[in-house]
Amino acid sequence: MKLDDGLLREILEEHAKNPYNNQKLDSFSCEKEYLSANTGNTCKVQLKIENHCIAQISAQVNGSALAKACASIMCGELEGLATAEAQQWVVQIKQWAMGQLHDPIWEGDMQVYQSLVHYPERMDCATLCWRALGLVLAMPNQKEND
Repeated sequence: MKLDDGLLREILEEHAKNPYNNQKLDSFSCEKEYLSANTGNTCKVQLKIENHCIAQISAQVNGSALAKACASIMCGELEGLATAEAQQWVVQIKQWAMGQLHDPIWEGDMQVYQSLVHYPERMDCATLCWRALGLVLAMPNQKEND
């Protein structure tokens, strides 16, 4: 199902106004923060990993409404997934942002990314959370707080 641009905008606005999993976790397995050199925006991702799966995820964004909305969508998509699957998502988003992945098949709220390709100036905001997630998944055995 392909959504029209109006509905995609509504999805982004709803996620920006009511972000999912943007609060600091009381206990987590690992965390990393990414700082965008382009915008100065930051995103801190915290994961609670149990049995190689993301039991809980939090993405705390200091940045644009788009960056906050994309972080909310990412959290909703990844909670409950295996960390290996989450890593595949990071690779896919990176390929998409670099123009190496054409016409991805994304479902649900992830469909907003299909429209964002038309706004290259917003790519930094759209990928901020995924870059932070990539950092934390690169060091999944790190024990920050528990």
